[in-house]
Amino acid sequence: MPQFGDLEAAIMDAVWGAGKPLRVREVLERLERDPEPAYNTVHTVTEILHRKGWLSKERDGRAFRYRATAGRESYVAGLMSEGLAAASDRSAALARFAEDMGPGEADELRRLLAAAQARAKAMPKTS
Repeated sequence: MPQFGDLEAAIMDAVWGAGKPLRVREVLERLERDPEPAYNTVHTVTEILHRKGWLSKERDGRAFRYRATAGRESYVAGLMSEGLAAASDRSAALARFAEDMGPGEADELRRLLAAAQARAKAMPKTS
Protein backbone atom coordinates (compact mmCIF):
# COMPACT_ATOMS: atom_id res chain seq x y z
CA MET A 1 0.00 0.00 0.00
CA PRO A 2 1.79 3.12 -1.15
CA GLN A 3 1.62 6.20 1.00
CA PHE A 4 -0.66 8.97 -0.25
CA GLY A 5 0.94 11.87 -2.06
CA ASP A 6 0.67 15.31 -0.47
CA LEU A 7 -2.54 16.37 -2.24
CA GLU A 8 -4.05 12.88 -1.97
CA ALA A 9 -3.49 12.99 1.80
CA ALA A 10 -5.04 16.46 2.06
CA ILE A 11 -8.09 15.35 0.06
CA MET A 12 -8.53 12.22 2.17
CA ASP A 13 -8.20 14.31 5.35
CA ALA A 14 -10.95 16.59 4.05
CA VAL A 15 -13.25 13.66 3.23
CA TRP A 16 -12.52 11.82 6.48
CA GLY A 17 -13.03 15.03 8.46
CA ALA A 18 -16.36 15.80 6.81
CA GLY A 19 -17.94 12.50 7.76
CA LYS A 20 -20.26 12.83 4.77
CA PRO A 21 -19.94 12.66 0.97
CA LEU A 22 -18.46 15.80 -0.57
CA ARG A 23 -18.49 17.38 -4.01
CA VAL A 24 -15.11 18.37 -5.42
CA ARG A 25 -15.93 22.04 -4.74
CA GLU A 26 -16.57 21.19 -1.07
CA VAL A 27 -13.29 19.26 -0.89
CA LEU A 28 -11.49 22.27 -2.35
CA GLU A 29 -13.09 24.56 0.24
CA ARG A 30 -11.83 22.31 3.06
CA LEU A 31 -8.25 22.22 1.82
CA GLU A 32 -6.03 24.58 3.73
CA ARG A 33 -3.28 25.00 1.17
CA ASP A 34 -1.40 28.03 -0.03
CA PRO A 35 -1.57 28.48 -2.89
CA GLU A 36 -4.97 26.90 -3.32
CA PRO A 37 -4.87 24.15 -5.95
CA ALA A 38 -6.98 24.52 -9.07
CA TYR A 39 -10.41 22.91 -9.14
CA ASN A 40 -9.34 20.68 -12.06
CA THR A 41 -6.31 19.46 -10.10
CA VAL A 42 -8.45 18.52 -7.10
CA HIS A 43 -10.98 16.85 -9.40
CA THR A 44 -8.24 14.83 -11.12
CA VAL A 45 -6.69 13.67 -7.84
CA THR A 46 -10.13 12.85 -6.41
CA GLU A 47 -10.82 10.68 -9.47
CA ILE A 48 -7.44 8.98 -9.02
CA LEU A 49 -8.35 8.19 -5.41
CA HIS A 50 -11.67 6.81 -6.69
CA ARG A 51 -9.85 4.55 -9.20
CA LYS A 52 -7.49 3.40 -6.45
CA GLY A 53 -10.53 2.37 -4.40
CA TRP A 54 -10.16 4.91 -1.58
CA LEU A 55 -13.23 6.93 -2.58
CA SER A 56 -16.63 5.91 -3.87
CA LYS A 57 -18.73 8.33 -5.84
CA GLU A 58 -22.44 8.88 -6.27
CA ARG A 59 -24.16 11.16 -8.72
CA ASP A 60 -25.60 14.37 -7.30
CA GLY A 61 -27.21 16.32 -10.12
CA ARG A 62 -24.52 17.06 -12.68
CA ALA A 63 -21.71 16.47 -10.18
CA PHE A 64 -20.59 13.61 -7.95
CA ARG A 65 -20.22 13.29 -4.22
CA TYR A 66 -17.21 11.36 -2.94
CA ARG A 67 -17.12 9.26 0.21
CA ALA A 68 -14.19 7.42 1.81
CA THR A 69 -14.42 3.65 1.38
CA ALA A 70 -12.23 3.01 4.44
CA GLY A 71 -11.33 4.98 7.53
CA ARG A 72 -8.08 6.69 8.36
CA GLU A 73 -7.32 3.88 10.81
CA SER A 74 -7.47 1.29 8.03
CA TYR A 75 -5.07 3.35 5.95
CA VAL A 76 -2.60 3.73 8.82
CA ALA A 77 -2.85 0.03 9.69
CA GLY A 78 -2.04 -0.80 6.07
CA LEU A 79 1.04 1.42 6.19
CA MET A 80 2.12 -0.26 9.41
CA SER A 81 1.67 -3.71 7.89
CA GLU A 82 3.63 -2.66 4.83
CA GLY A 83 6.40 -1.32 7.04
CA LEU A 84 6.59 -4.59 8.96
CA ALA A 85 6.63 -6.56 5.72
CA ALA A 86 9.68 -4.57 4.60
CA ALA A 87 11.62 -5.38 7.79
CA SER A 88 14.13 -8.20 7.59
CA ASP A 89 13.53 -8.81 11.33
CA ARG A 90 9.87 -8.24 12.15
CA SER A 91 10.42 -8.89 15.87
CA ALA A 92 13.13 -6.22 16.05
CA ALA A 93 10.93 -3.76 14.17
CA LEU A 94 8.00 -4.46 16.52
CA ALA A 95 10.28 -4.11 19.55
CA ARG A 96 11.53 -0.73 18.30
CA PHE A 97 7.97 0.38 17.63
CA ALA A 98 6.93 -0.64 21.16
CA GLU A 99 9.91 1.20 22.68
CA ASP A 100 8.68 4.44 21.14
CA MET A 101 5.22 4.11 22.73
CA GLY A 102 4.13 6.10 25.71
CA PRO A 103 2.84 4.25 28.79
CA GLY A 104 -0.82 4.79 27.87
CA GLU A 105 -0.29 3.51 24.34
CA ALA A 106 1.56 0.45 25.64
CA ASP A 107 -1.31 -0.29 28.04
CA GLU A 108 -3.81 0.05 25.18
CA LEU A 109 -1.72 -2.26 23.00
CA ARG A 110 -1.62 -4.88 25.78
CA ARG A 111 -5.41 -4.64 26.13
CA LEU A 112 -5.93 -5.00 22.37
CA LEU A 113 -3.54 -7.97 22.17
CA ALA A 114 -5.33 -9.71 25.05
CA ALA A 115 -8.69 -9.15 23.33
CA ALA A 116 -7.31 -10.52 20.04
CA GLN A 117 -5.96 -13.60 21.83
CA ALA A 118 -9.31 -14.18 23.53
CA ARG A 119 -11.12 -13.95 20.17
CA ALA A 120 -8.66 -16.35 18.57
CA LYS A 121 -9.13 -18.88 21.37
CA ALA A 122 -12.92 -18.59 21.11
CA MET A 123 -12.94 -19.32 17.36
CA PRO A 124 -13.79 -22.91 16.46
CA LYS A 125 -10.90 -24.98 15.11
CA THR A 126 -11.27 -26.22 11.54
CA SER A 127 -9.32 -29.18 10.30
